[in-house]
Amino acid sequence: MSKPKKLMVINGRRQLVPIVYHTRTETDKAYNQKRNRENKEYVSFYKTTAWRHTREQVLLRDYSTCVRCGLEGNIVDHIVPSEDDWEDRLNTDNLETLCQRCHNLKTRREWIKKNKGRERAMKIHVVVGYPASGKSTYVARHMTSHDLVYDYDLLTSSLDGSMLNVLNTNDSKANDLTIHKHNIDMNDYVQIIYEMLLRKIKAEKTFNNVWLIMTKPDERLTTLLSSNDVEWLMLDTSKEECISRLHRLHRDTTDSYKIMNDVDRLIDELDLEIKKVKTN
Repeated sequence: MSKPKKLMVINGRRQLVPIVYHTRTETDKAYNQKRNRENKEYVSFYKTTAWRHTREQVLLRDYSTCVRCGLEGNIVDHIVPSEDDWEDRLNTDNLETLCQRCHNLKTRREWIKKNKGRERAMKIHVVVGYPASGKSTYVARHMTSHDLVYDYDLLTSSLDGSMLNVLNTNDSKANDLTIHKHNIDMNDYVQIIYEMLLRKIKAEKTFNNVWLIMTKPDERLTTLLSSNDVEWLMLDTSKEECISRLHRLHRDTTDSYKIMNDVDRLIDELDLEIKKVKTN
């Protein structure tokens, strides 16, 4: 005996489908009706003038482009869901433009994590310090098997292909020069990755640890990651020792003291509670 069917209009065409078939529109409608009954404040917020203005502001900032796939986007989504952080619902730093497909994928992933997954006690380590103070070496010695590491120099050398030379030579001094060379044209691309990474780690606790390696502290982190478990670390290596290492590695030291003084100044201005650590 054949199963009962019903007539529906799908993509502009009338079709016979199984009686249990539901379109995305029907599912969304049922979901919104349920949410309207259970959380009227949440639903009414998206009809306010404040939200409409904020949404337009984010679309302009992101050029109506999905920040995940680069295609046209018209959905402004909360990175940390507004249901989880209601006070942050109009903060543009917590909003991003998505296309329908990426929004559906993100929503499904959030549902799985909330209902089926496990949340890790993720700790964020911001490792700052003078050039050649041993930041990358410290992280390499303390990272665990399920960590995320952001290193500006390593990422730059990966994007411009320099890392391919590093993988094919055993000359440690030449490799160090390759990794730490400055490619100004890559900076914008590295910054895009950095911005997206910050949005992700603010929204999700996927890793055991996140290591952010940078020379100068980024003042935005004090507010952007305020709800996360953040630890600020600085390598306890003297300026003189760093200069000596730079000379041994044949790296340019022209602006080294200025950079080091900038690091000290920013730490004082931001009033950061920094833990001094040794490389080993």
